[in-house]
Amino acid sequence: MESSGAQDIVAFLQAAEKWVGDELDLGKVQVDDRVLVRTQNTNYLLRMTGPHTAQLVTDRPDRPGGAVRVEGCAFGRSHMIKPHHLFCGGSMEFKVAESQQTYTTSPIEALEWISRDRTKDR
Repeated sequence: MESSGAQDIVAFLQAAEKWVGDELDLGKVQVDDRVLVRTQNTNYLLRMTGPHTAQLVTDRPDRPGGAVRVEGCAFGRSHMIKPHHLFCGGSMEFKVAESQQTYTTSPIEALEWISRDRTKDR
């Protein structure tokens, strides 16, 4: 039975690769880069402070902000997470440093990565 369950998960992940849309590997993001995450309900702006840490601000006063650790992205409504990645169709999971409370967003609709070196490349 476990073998069948593992095959089901693999099949789901392979199918998901076709519809999740854009993906961002947070390992490529540098300190002071910005990542804009637009979900169905909220816009989240992350100013990266470390490999997976950031200062978070949102466009809604009822959402958490401040120092956070971005854990990764969850697949749909499951508890399976792809660590240190964000992708369209998934839900960003992050932990607020002060309260140590974990939050999961509504599905991501768009991602934008703004490199601190963007203007130097031109």
